[in-house]
Amino acid sequence: MATDEDLLIEAAKREQRNRRSGRNLLLALLVAAVCAAIGWVLVFRVRAFVKAIPFLPLGTVTSWLLVIGIAAFVIAGLIVAGALLLANPRKRWGDSVAGACPACGSWTLRQDTVVPADPGSGSLRNAPKGVVTLCGTKGCAYASATVTTASRAR
Repeated sequence: MATDEDLLIEAAKREQRNRRSGRNLLLALLVAAVCAAIGWVLVFRVRAFVKAIPFLPLGTVTSWLLVIGIAAFVIAGLIVAGALLLANPRKRWGDSVAGACPACGSWTLRQDTVVPADPGSGSLRNAPKGVVTLCGTKGCAYASATVTTASRAR
């Protein structure tokens, strides 16, 4: 069974890999594209189709389609802005740490607070929480973790 420190280090390395690969950014942009497509369909297709039906009271229906479509466009814009700020692969994982790496001597240490998902259930309820420090030098495997909240026994 892995210790809390091992779980935290593995979660931090996974977060760092996901950030570098750009997978999180790609997924966020995909969700934004889906929201924008839903908005476009509601505003320009469904609303136009409903308006074309004769003898149908249109006021409330077309107004709600317009509001929901515009809301979908706004949500898509917010997702894109958030993705560019938070999931940008050019932004490095964690915060800079003063000091040299104990393993390689490089000044590229980074740290962040990590909460891994519980491997058995995928929840955060029993997961530990802590601060993980990783070396950013390519080829250096230095990693340390300080547990701030231990995992709960099952």
